[in-house]
Amino acid sequence: MKQIISTILFLIYSECSVFAQLDTSNARTGRNSFIRLNYENDYFTATDDYYTQGIKIESVCPMFRYSPVMFLLPALNHSVKEFGLSAAQECFTPTSISSNIILKGDRPYAGYFYIGEYKTSADYYKKQMLTAEFDAGEIGPCAECEQEQKAIHHLPGNIQPEGWQYQIGAGALLNYKLRYEKALYSDTAVDVVSVGELNTGTVYDNVLAGITLHLGKKNSYFLITHKSEFQLYGVVQGWVEAVGYNGTMQGALFTDNSIYTLSPKEISKVVYGDSYGVFLSWRSISLLYSVTHITNEIVTGMYHGWGHIGITYYF
Repeated sequence: MKQIISTILFLIYSECSVFAQLDTSNARTGRNSFIRLNYENDYFTATDDYYTQGIKIESVCPMFRYSPVMFLLPALNHSVKEFGLSAAQECFTPTSISSNIILKGDRPYAGYFYIGEYKTSADYYKKQMLTAEFDAGEIGPCAECEQEQKAIHHLPGNIQPEGWQYQIGAGALLNYKLRYEKALYSDTAVDVVSVGELNTGTVYDNVLAGITLHLGKKNSYFLITHKSEFQLYGVVQGWVEAVGYNGTMQGALFTDNSIYTLSPKEISKVVYGDSYGVFLSWRSISLLYSVTHITNEIVTGMYHGWGHIGITYYF
């Protein structure tokens, strides 16, 4: 598997590097080409429950605009556009992984993976950005979260997870996301950005509204073309989410094959969240570290948090 991933990344790097140099057909297409690795884990907040781990690999390249899916994704008028592909896996557990029985009222074990395509369009002059994304994959045992967590916990001193046999059953993951961002205030050192987001599909159905603050030595958030000069700034976010459906606790829509799920009345209809982090960029490398906290997703549940590391290489 590692060899296959390495080969795919090498091919993306090779093709995008050549394409970015030769393609001059569309001035409205961003010149960025990059590969980004995102890793999230609640280990960074000293917990091991709920959303426990996430891995996402993504790449942006001008040649991705020729994918048929991109024609289904809207964009802002008079904007610069980026076209990206992603692959992700996310894993979830109850509050106790040592129990070999179903913990009623607790979060079920769950995992999913997907392949996604997204289009980001940014209007620097109007200080606005739209990201449209379509993801397709599967929720259930095929995500291999069980095997992954057991392999990690096989190390000395770790508790072996015992309840994965009760995880959310197999189902299709088809989700569509729109995220709109608009500056409320912007200058050379500060961006205050309003955020609105809609998710709909077989696993997630929700709407979100929030505020993002960037503060420090930075380029404009809405100038999506990468520049090699040094950047270092803080990122603070806050949001409120209205939850319609969550397949990681209720099972995928149109399926009824899970041993254990939570009922709609057990799911919190409103979830608040915040995140704070630091972004560093210089030449062809950027790094982001952040910590996220959310209120209880289950009516009788607890608040939760996790850390995020993102590494981007531009070429």
